[in-house]
Amino acid sequence: MWTIRCSRLLLHLILTYTCSTQVKSESILRNVTLNIKPANTVERGSELTLTCVANIIHSGSISPLKFSFYKDYNKLNTLPIPNNTASEQEKYTISDARASHMGTYQCDVSVNNQYKESSTEKIVVKGMQTPRLSVDKFEVNEGDIVRITCSAKEESGGLYFIIKDDLKVIYQEETTTGEVQKGHPLMSVGTAKISCSYSITVGREIISSNDSNVVSVVVKEMDIRPTITVLPSTEVIEGDSVHITCGVKGTSDNSTLLVLSKGSHMLQSGKTPEFTAAVLAKNSGIYECSVKLNNIYKIITANLAVKELFSTPVLTIMPTEVFESQQFTVTCTSSEFASERIGHHDVKYSIYRNNQRLINSSDGTHRTMAHNGTNGNYMCTAQVNDTIKWSNSTFFKAKVLVSRPKITVLGEVVLGRSFQIACYSDTGNFPITYSLTRNNRTLSSTEVSRALQKAIFNASIMSENEIHEFRCKAQNNGINHLALESDTLLAPVTVPVGKPTLITIPKADTITENEYVEFLCFVTEGTPPISFKWYQGENRRPLHTVTLMKNHSTYSVPMVKSVHSGRYYCAALNGAGIEEASKDITVTVRIARWKQGLIAGVCLLCVTGLVIAFVIRYRANRVKVASSNGVWTVRPPVLDSSEVVDVDEPEEPNVEYTEVMHLQTTDPAQVPLRKGTDTVYSEVQRPTSGSCEEC
Repeated sequence: MWTIRCSRLLLHLILTYTCSTQVKSESILRNVTLNIKPANTVERGSELTLTCVANIIHSGSISPLKFSFYKDYNKLNTLPIPNNTASEQEKYTISDARASHMGTYQCDVSVNNQYKESSTEKIVVKGMQTPRLSVDKFEVNEGDIVRITCSAKEESGGLYFIIKDDLKVIYQEETTTGEVQKGHPLMSVGTAKISCSYSITVGREIISSNDSNVVSVVVKEMDIRPTITVLPSTEVIEGDSVHITCGVKGTSDNSTLLVLSKGSHMLQSGKTPEFTAAVLAKNSGIYECSVKLNNIYKIITANLAVKELFSTPVLTIMPTEVFESQQFTVTCTSSEFASERIGHHDVKYSIYRNNQRLINSSDGTHRTMAHNGTNGNYMCTAQVNDTIKWSNSTFFKAKVLVSRPKITVLGEVVLGRSFQIACYSDTGNFPITYSLTRNNRTLSSTEVSRALQKAIFNASIMSENEIHEFRCKAQNNGINHLALESDTLLAPVTVPVGKPTLITIPKADTITENEYVEFLCFVTEGTPPISFKWYQGENRRPLHTVTLMKNHSTYSVPMVKSVHSGRYYCAALNGAGIEEASKDITVTVRIARWKQGLIAGVCLLCVTGLVIAFVIRYRANRVKVASSNGVWTVRPPVLDSSEVVDVDEPEEPNVEYTEVMHLQTTDPAQVPLRKGTDTVYSEVQRPTSGSCEEC
């Protein structure tokens, strides 16, 4: 039973899988085309049909296709279309073609992650509606508002309308309703010729329509005009009283407004504006009287010329550059006068410093000595009767004369080397010219123009006293003979060290072992402090270093030994920075005198001993006779006194031994005999019998 159920279940699964495999479909999107009917170029009002066709092959049923249409690359719609045919398509209809429909069209199709787009097609619509213009009034007074309407209802999309009065554009507006309206005031008397047109933007192109009909509107002048009166005349002299009145002629009502103005400055407004003043030259100019009624402005002008009674005073300060303690003059003058009214003597001048009056002067002149209290803003006035004129303000500040310069050196002065000299003054207006002199002869000059800046000069000297030959001069007023001079230059001078000399005490060739020795190093020139160094042999490390305020120093060895023998030299160095070395000296340490005597005695004893030994050896090396029959062959040794034995036997007399040669007749044997350290061979006849005595 279990086997049967399993077999059925397996069969069911196999059938299910097979069926599902057969139901699965596959589709391939080949391409997409866009067709336009009746044509790409049509007349306005035509019907256009755009058909997007998807060329697709498939097996079984296909998924829904997604169509999209584009105008000028902007999407128009999205249409999902399910279908079961091999060739799929969708339409987009334009029922009434207008200029706004012109452009570049395209479509695309997507299905099952496949996407294709068609090629682009350009649609051209010929002809645009001519706009129509209308107005609500054909005859108005100047300033009245006319409502203008321009329409092109048959066009669609965004239309840009332009309304013109003759050739002048009076209004512009963009709309999608096909119509614009504008209330416009007509200001010019005469006939206004009003028309309009519109334009459409297609891609990057702007297409304009024909002009509309022209509507004529008659504009009548209003019976109103302004008037202006200038009394006593439009040409007056300063100080004269002038009365200007603004009025209106013609029909006016309570809404009428009069304005009296000069340039952009309103003088007065109202029903009867007026202006009255004792005029000055600055009151010259064009005066306007304008009338406003509703939207109408009418203007009339009058030119008022005011001649100067006297010109605006000018303040001058001479000289232009004034130093403290120098005299300067402030002058106030007017160059022109109305000779028909006044003369030079009629003008009164006043000079002010920091708004404080200094003098009243008929000639406008003020002289004083410059100092800190005379600094400030200067102004002056010129006055005739009630007419007062002010000059421009002039700031004055007396220049400070340069103070006596100071002279110093920068860094260290080393004899024979270049060094720098600085000159500066504590006070004084810039620019300041500094000069370096030597024995009253100018070496160099330079100009300083900034605070805290010093004049720097290069110099050198060959002897210490020459440092006092330098001075500085400073001047800032352009007068050379008034230049101030500094004190003489005072500065320490560093003289480089000369070549040092090294000596020993005692002399280098008389130094004996265990003696006290001093190595003296000295220089004949050089500014202290001086550093001295002592060296031995090739060792670059000094034996001793010392810095003193003297031109000499010593290095001592309390008890010299043989190890102190060798080559020595010393070096000297000071602030000049160059180390100078002495010539070498050679030190030979001799041994002590008692050692010399001891060695001489030892040597003498050795020589004496050698002589004695030689003598003894010489005597001992006599021929020794050695023989078995009693003949001595060897010389007995000589006994030392220490080897003598004290016995009762009487002392043997000295025996003298003589070398004896024995002849042998048969088979002689060589017997060695000693003579000194040499061996002497002698032929000896060996006896056959007998004793030594017989020999």
